[in-house]
Amino acid sequence: MEITKVDKSGQSIIKINKDKILGTEGMEFQQAVLQSLDQGIKKIEIDLSDVNYITSWGIGMLVHAFTTTTNREGIFALTGVNNKVKTILSKVKMDKILNIKESIVS
Repeated sequence: MEITKVDKSGQSIIKINKDKILGTEGMEFQQAVLQSLDQGIKKIEIDLSDVNYITSWGIGMLVHAFTTTTNREGIFALTGVNNKVKTILSKVKMDKILNIKESIVS
């Protein structure tokens, strides 16, 4: 499975278990985000600790999840982001839009 989801303490941690996010995992990813929000979970943490590369389609997938979460008054954050992925996000200014944190666990 490319995506794993763990719910605890009113938060979902959605981990992408791939070296590269190409966008092909978009449907499974979006279903995980929507399932959490439909359950009333307001904190969505996306764990990218296994990811070393992301395409524009992958970035679009993250932006869509961010928008969906914030439109439902949730908190969305990326965690485990390595320097390679941070550089890619920075080049397209997504580091200014997407919250990149150590963790949002409260």
